[in-house]
Amino acid sequence: MRRPADLVAAVVRRARGALARPIAAPAAGSVGRRPTRPDALARYAERLAALGAVEADLVRDPTSHARAFRQPDGVSCGAACLVYARMIHDPLYAMWIVTGFDPVTGRDHAGELHGRWAAAVRTMHRRVTGVHDHDGRLQPPWPRLLGTPPWAAARQMGGGPDASGLPGAQYRARIIDPEHLDAEFDAIAVAVCAGHTVPLYVGDGLRPAHATLVVGAADDRLRVYEPSAGRLARVARSAFEHGTFTLDGWSVPWFTVLPR
Repeated sequence: MRRPADLVAAVVRRARGALARPIAAPAAGSVGRRPTRPDALARYAERLAALGAVEADLVRDPTSHARAFRQPDGVSCGAACLVYARMIHDPLYAMWIVTGFDPVTGRDHAGELHGRWAAAVRTMHRRVTGVHDHDGRLQPPWPRLLGTPPWAAARQMGGGPDASGLPGAQYRARIIDPEHLDAEFDAIAVAVCAGHTVPLYVGDGLRPAHATLVVGAADDRLRVYEPSAGRLARVARSAFEHGTFTLDGWSVPWFTVLPR
C-alpha cells in the first residue's frame, strides 16, 4: 500500500522537525566501547560454562529462541527492540536478562527470565520517553501510550555504556523514501552485515504503527525480530519493495535507525 503523497509530506515535516531539535552534547568520555573489567569477563565465562544448553544458547545468541522475548504490553514494541538489541550487542547484559546473574557485580538476582525481561522493557520504555536519555542528556519527552519514537530509539542505540547498539557507534533515525525502497533495503542490509542491528518502523499507508528490529541479512532477505509475537521473520527484497511482507499485520516501511 503506497502512502498518499500529501500525508507523507506532512509526516516528513513533523518528523524532520523532531529530528532537528538541538540536544545536549554527550558527557566527556561517555562515547566508546563499554568498559568491561577482566574479572567480569572471567565471571561471565565461568557462569556460561555452567549453564545448560538452552540458557547458554540464549546468552550467546538471543535470536536462537526469540519466543522468550515477547513485548510485555501493547505499546512497548520499540522498547522491546531496544532491550533485545542491547542483549545481542552486550553478552554480559544478556546473561543478566537470561539467568539473573550479573557478571559485572558478581551478584545473582531472584526471579525468572520473563519477569526480568518485562521489567527491563518497561524500564527502557520509561527511559526513551522521559526527559533524560541513558547518558543523562535532555531529550524531548514523548507520550508513552504512543510507543517509542524513532529519534528516541536512535539516541538509545548510541552513546555510553547503557546504549543498545554496537559499542562505539552512533545512530540516526531516517525517513524511508517510498520511491527508492531498493536503496533503503540495501542500506539496512549493509548495516546489518557490518554487525549492527537496525530498528525498522512499519505501518500502513497512513501511519507508522509498529517497531521491529532487523538482526540479520542474507540471500536478499532480512531477518527481523518481531516483538509482538516474539518471532524471527524473513522479509525478501521483493516483498519489501512491493509491500507484500507482513510484520504484525503491517507492510509499509516508514523509518529506520541506521549507524551514522
